[in-house]
Amino acid sequence: MDRRAFLTLTQQQTTFNRNGEASLSIPDFTETPSLQPYEDSLGRQDIYHLLRRTLVAPSRTDIEQSISMTLEELVDQLLDDSASLPGPPRFVSECLNASALYWDSGRTEIIDTFFDELRRWWLLLMTNSRLSARERLTLFWHNHFSVNARVVQDSRYIYLQNQLFRRHALGNFKTLVADVTKDKAMLLFLDGKNNKANYRNENYARELQELFTIGIADNDGSPNYTQEDVVEAAKALTGWDWVGLGMQGDVASNLLTGHDLSDKVLYGEKITGQNEGGPELSRLLDIIFSKEETARYVIRKLYRFLVYTDTTLTPVRPIPAIVEENIIAPLAAEFRDSNWEITPVLKRLLMSRHFYDPAIRGAMIKSPVDLFVSLMRSTLVDPLTGDPGEFAGQYAQDRATELGQNLFHPPGVQGWQFYRSWISSSTLPKRHFYTDELLYGVQVRIVDRLNLVFTGPINRDGTWKVDVLSFGKQFTSFDEPEEFVRDVAEHMLAFPASEQLLDRLLAELVEGRAYEWPDLSDEIRTTRIQKMLRYLMRSTNFQLM
Repeated sequence: MDRRAFLTLTQQQTTFNRNGEASLSIPDFTETPSLQPYEDSLGRQDIYHLLRRTLVAPSRTDIEQSISMTLEELVDQLLDDSASLPGPPRFVSECLNASALYWDSGRTEIIDTFFDELRRWWLLLMTNSRLSARERLTLFWHNHFSVNARVVQDSRYIYLQNQLFRRHALGNFKTLVADVTKDKAMLLFLDGKNNKANYRNENYARELQELFTIGIADNDGSPNYTQEDVVEAAKALTGWDWVGLGMQGDVASNLLTGHDLSDKVLYGEKITGQNEGGPELSRLLDIIFSKEETARYVIRKLYRFLVYTDTTLTPVRPIPAIVEENIIAPLAAEFRDSNWEITPVLKRLLMSRHFYDPAIRGAMIKSPVDLFVSLMRSTLVDPLTGDPGEFAGQYAQDRATELGQNLFHPPGVQGWQFYRSWISSSTLPKRHFYTDELLYGVQVRIVDRLNLVFTGPINRDGTWKVDVLSFGKQFTSFDEPEEFVRDVAEHMLAFPASEQLLDRLLAELVEGRAYEWPDLSDEIRTTRIQKMLRYLMRSTNFQLM
């Protein structure tokens, strides 16, 4: 996708192009894609590009911390997975500790409150995280193993699944697949709980292969599995269930829970029938993960999420041969050689020459979540906590939902498609209007509940907006308007702003009298910065990352 000029809207089709014509093919790489280490001096634009793809957007603090690091030090910091998992927010914690909930008795307000708080919590984790790619990868796995909370009977399982994705976000993919297979939210969503020896359900067995591991076809279009493989996998996966209260019941697969004891044959390989499903699950995954295409399929999806895509993420359509040969194949081989560890392949990718190719920078469209998190992160002065953080998170989740990305409610088992579907003639004006609101202040209402048996809502009403003056004063160039405009554009836009855009931003800031800027009151400067940022965030460039 050549994305260097304006956004062209023709009905529902959006085309980004710097030269004015439509482009649906791979970018014109400046050199043959290569996983050779990027050995150029690490410049500010390199750092910005890396952080936009792994954090969505950097804060000024992120840039200041990164500027003194080598590329390897910075990548190691981003992929460090040693931090403990964050605890749940208050109401979610209360639900987790409850012995029973009113999920099936018309108490939809409890479920709504649960998810409102959970989405705010996650958006603020994305916003406040410091130099860690974990939350970005948690979003990737949330979309890869897509589960819609409306289908899951107990929404507490969705929180536990989200923590599962976070725990394994940078860990071992094979372990992640095994844990997802036994995850209660997934067992409910894809009917694994109903898959019994005497009444098979093939839903999870099919999606395990089609969407989660090997993919429906290889890069040449040849099928990767057959219907018989689905049937045999379903037999190997029978019986996974739990007994007793949902939150306390242990998941198991055995004769009593409906496990099929017969032998199975998958991809021509035998799975010996066992009294318990655990050994059969391990054998099933060993067979699927022995296929080279499993590694390639997952690497293609990670590549399209972090580096470049000219099509939707799912299903993963054929990737250009030059990228397949030079990037996907060697990364897939390393993925298998590392016993399916995620971090080593990400490190090699993020340190490669290819990742820093100019044709790739700014060539991805922000999803609605990316849009609001990038705005909050890029203008962040201090961590968003307390009521200001809650109001920011509530507004971001409400507007992201209106734009088509409701966390924990993806549109189907294939997840969100990303890429061009995010921008249309109807969604682009809304994006502009919503980012305007965050500059000038917006009223937000949060509905709380004291406890699970409290029947009436408790409303928290407040206003949230970007503190543009504090944001501006972080720049050492703040009193030099021309330099300040350039610094802000560098900080917030995915590729260098044109001179025409910079001139317009300067005009919005100083209104033709640059010499007056240092002596203006904070009140006037706040208004001017708002005008300048409003114009900047309405530019095509701000929709890219």
